[in-house]
Amino acid sequence: MKIIDRRKSLETCTESGWDAIDILTEEPLNDEDIESLRSIEGSFIYLRQLKKPFFKIESHNYVIKGVRGDSFFRYAFHREHQEDVSFDRFS
Repeated sequence: MKIIDRRKSLETCTESGWDAIDILTEEPLNDEDIESLRSIEGSFIYLRQLKKPFFKIESHNYVIKGVRGDSFFRYAFHREHQEDVSFDRFS
């Protein structure tokens, strides 16, 4: 997976003190891309058997979620913890 850009999330966060960015990928996410995110700290859920398979990684200060086949995933974080996850290794 190659990350090509970041943008303010199109989906707003309603929780107080939280922000979100969309991490844009060069190609649509596949199983291998999603499994590579397993190494990020937090509870990892990947429901690949669904019609639109999705994943979610939850930690106390952030949530990462996305759908297989999309060319982005969402990183929502508490404003004080934006740097908790580095996506540089995926670029």
